[in-house]
Amino acid sequence: MKWILQSVVFVVISAIFAVGTFLVLGGPDRTVPCVQAEMKDVHVCLETVLVDWQGDVLWVDARSRAEFERERLAGALLIPENDADNQLAVPIHMEKIGMAGVNGQKLVVYCATDACGSSEFVAKKIRDTGFHSEVYILHGGWKAIRADADRLTTEQGK
Repeated sequence: MKWILQSVVFVVISAIFAVGTFLVLGGPDRTVPCVQAEMKDVHVCLETVLVDWQGDVLWVDARSRAEFERERLAGALLIPENDADNQLAVPIHMEKIGMAGVNGQKLVVYCATDACGSSEFVAKKIRDTGFHSEVYILHGGWKAIRADADRLTTEQGK
């Protein structure tokens, strides 16, 4: 019975210290670390998009339709990896991609995380069409966007 009481006391003391640490230091840092100088040529940090490019990009969402429907960046095109060939054949997509190039906007493709690979595939498919030459892949993907959501406009699925 004594060990149960000791365990409860230990848990309570640990919880007090955890809450105290949270109050003093704040919540966990959820940002996605990124140093533009260390990125491959076609990869881009969210900070570069928001500060250097002032957010003047056309976002291309390479996640699944279900993820896109739950939440997405306002104005983003949905071109999921498993349907990239078909989606890039849709005239409205090609028109928006072409107009982004004419207007000097860069294309930034993102998927769920930095390691998902969908954005690499979709970005290559877009480059291969020849409709736009400045196609970048967002480092950290949707995870980076969610971590910095206060500076981006997202919308819920319809």
